[in-house]
Amino acid sequence: MFGSLRLAKISSAGLRFRKCCRKSSSVAELHSRKLVEVSGPQSGKLLQGLFTNDINSLSGTHTALYTHLLNVRGRIMFDNIVYRVNDDEYLIEVDNSLVSKFLKFVSMYNIRSKAKIAVRDEPLYASFIPQSSLLDGGYVDPRLPLLGCRHIGTPPDRATTVSASEYDRHRVALGVSEGARDISSGKDFPFEHNLDFLNGVSFSKGCYIGQELTARTHHVGETRKRVVPVKLSEQVEDGQISLPARVSLGSRAAGKLLSTYGDIGLAVLRFPYLEQELSIKDSHVKLVGSKPAWWPEDIR
Repeated sequence: MFGSLRLAKISSAGLRFRKCCRKSSSVAELHSRKLVEVSGPQSGKLLQGLFTNDINSLSGTHTALYTHLLNVRGRIMFDNIVYRVNDDEYLIEVDNSLVSKFLKFVSMYNIRSKAKIAVRDEPLYASFIPQSSLLDGGYVDPRLPLLGCRHIGTPPDRATTVSASEYDRHRVALGVSEGARDISSGKDFPFEHNLDFLNGVSFSKGCYIGQELTARTHHVGETRKRVVPVKLSEQVEDGQISLPARVSLGSRAAGKLLSTYGDIGLAVLRFPYLEQELSIKDSHVKLVGSKPAWWPEDIR
């Protein structure tokens, strides 16, 4: 075996902080993400009926919420971070390649609410650090404290500018999927992408699209495979492996490789196959998946 990823433990208590970025942090512009504004007196009501998380729980300024928008079959259409501007205005982070699809999808449910929906031009930045010592500024990433912060419009002053690929590697090493590169729109299930572990779903709010299957999985079902970070046996170039790719141990199916970022990646793996060297279909490259340290301890 060629090794596995080692991830530092973090505490969800960090979500309460409204501080971001320290002198030694890095900041990257997220060209793969776009902001969509939803505004008007009924904007909150519209979003509350669409997203998996409780939009009404957002209050005050500089607050953000992680959520998914599902289809009626309970599959992920879009992964989003929602930023509250005020009671009548929200900014929604969307994968850049899916913006047109997102606008069309939301507009189908905007007949009665009559909220205004528009694409914003402000750039989006992510500042990220190896520890949780933070300074003022930005929106704390609502998924995990170690993912750092989001900044809208301008990057923080006291940070070193790096490429978006460096942020992606930081995120992938933590085992967090994001956007169309990692998530197959209309095909993947939310719990396989750790929506419940990443503060992305409310089980006490009212109805939303895809709620029935999601709630049933939570209350009576069991998710036997989830997205985990994987270490690859060598550097993999974009397009070198046809993705998603079947992953196996001998003749036994273990899951599928979703995406690669050099010598690391993300895969949906069944729990018994973690920490084992696995084969990738039609490739000589091997991988080892690891359980993220931030998962609940009782997940085996």
